[in-house]
Order: sequence, then C-alpha cells, then structure tokens
Amino acid sequence: MARGTRATSRTAPTPKAAARAPAAPKKAAAKASPKAAPPKTAAERPPVVSKDELRAQVEKLEQTVTTLRTKGREANRASKQSSARIAELEEEVARLEKQVASQAAAAKRSATRAAARKSREIDPGDAVPEGVAVQEPEPLDEEAEAAKENLEEHLGASGEE
Repeated sequence: MARGTRATSRTAPTPKAAARAPAAPKKAAAKASPKAAPPKTAAERPPVVSKDELRAQVEKLEQTVTTLRTKGREANRASKQSSARIAELEEEVARLEKQVASQAAAAKRSATRAAARKSREIDPGDAVPEGVAVQEPEPLDEEAEAAKENLEEHLGASGEE
C-alpha cells in the first residue's frame, strides 16, 4: 500500500505564514538553549541503581503481574458464573410470570362461567306476574280437610309405634 506524501513545515512559507514569522525566532532561541545548558549537578541527576537492585525490582514486578493475571482470571470466571445465574433467574421469573398469568386467566374464566350460570338460573316465581299469581292459598274444602286429618292420624300413629 503506497502512502501519499504530505507537505511538511520545511516547505517554503506562504505569504500568510510570513506574516506570522515573529514566532520563528523564539523557536530558534529555544533550540539553542539546550546546547548551552550547564551540566547537571549531582542533586539533579537520577540516583544510580545497581544491576542486582534492578533485577530484584523486575522480579517483584513479574510476580505482581502474575498475581494480577490470576486475580483477573478469577474475576472473569466469577463474572461468567454470575451472568449464567442471572440468566437462569430471569428464565425462572419469566416462567413464573407466565404461570401466574395463566392462573389469573383461568380464575377469570371460572368467574365468568359462574356468573353465566348464575344468570341462566331461572327462578319460577319470577316468571309469574304479581297480579296473576295467587298470594294466599284458598281454604281447604271438606274432602281435602278429611284427607289431611287422615294423613295426620296415620303418620302420627306410625311415629308412636
């Protein structure tokens, strides 16, 4: 894959860039100062560390890396187990919600069936208008009176035996 070339700041300045030219002398002064900087003193230099100390630090850092990797693996494993458990619980909640919904629907159907049965029940007294129905029974005639007394005697006599 070929890369395109880009113009860098080393190209000839444009007229607009020439107007901003006063910034250039500062850069030149900044570049010249590090060469002319005085040598660092002992207090400014970093401390010298022996090879043995560096090896000990490297070994300690390697042990730290190993420990962190182990902890990372354990955390990842725990995360996967938690995710699996969450999925199981969500499935169980969905199943239970479905079960409750079906039970509620069954109860509603049962209630509507009972209401339908209740509304279908016919009370025989409701079919006869008040003006047509007999409010009080007629008095018994002689024959009916004799039959009633005969029944009472026989039923009363059989109960006493």
